[in-house]
Amino acid sequence: MTIENGFVRVEDGEWLVSLGMPTAVQGETRASTMPPPQEGLSFWKRFFAPDRHRLSFVTLKGKMWCAVKARPFLTRIDLGETVTIVTDRLLLAPSSSRKGGRMIRIIPFSFRDAICVTECQMGWAVVATESRTTRIVVQDGGTLSVKPSSVVAWTGNSPTGFCPRLRLRDLFLPRMPKCLSLTFHGPCIVWMEGG
Repeated sequence: MTIENGFVRVEDGEWLVSLGMPTAVQGETRASTMPPPQEGLSFWKRFFAPDRHRLSFVTLKGKMWCAVKARPFLTRIDLGETVTIVTDRLLLAPSSSRKGGRMIRIIPFSFRDAICVTECQMGWAVVATESRTTRIVVQDGGTLSVKPSSVVAWTGNSPTGFCPRLRLRDLFLPRMPKCLSLTFHGPCIVWMEGG
């Protein structure tokens, strides 16, 4: 894997890429939206994965270049432990690193504006963002509050949604409360981009 001039270049292998990728291919590819079969994972769990229609699984023989014009900043995240990545920011990872996908509710008791995430482990992943990313380590017992639109990835437990004043209409109207944030509880590592 090489990151150069805003592109990620990879060669032969099986890759997990964001929808619409690759940008260019030299060789042969085969793509599918269904996650590859895993031991003990039923067909229905693979079929109903929340990130299924946002990612592709590509088998490559040759070279492939990936980049997103709207998200020019690339960051490599090494996956020593399970890292939860916002699916819309995931650009490329080895397909074997995907552990699963799920939805994170950011408005308590509501699935409106929920964030689709992909859990990855072992290896590495490249995320594409609109601005530069920073990595923040939260110590055991500490907390970090981040705007939902700035979250890129994290390790540890899922964040909890927090809004000092949540009105009943905020649960049903198609707008997000202005003061909503995600609170991460340490120990964890959080990657975020500019708001």
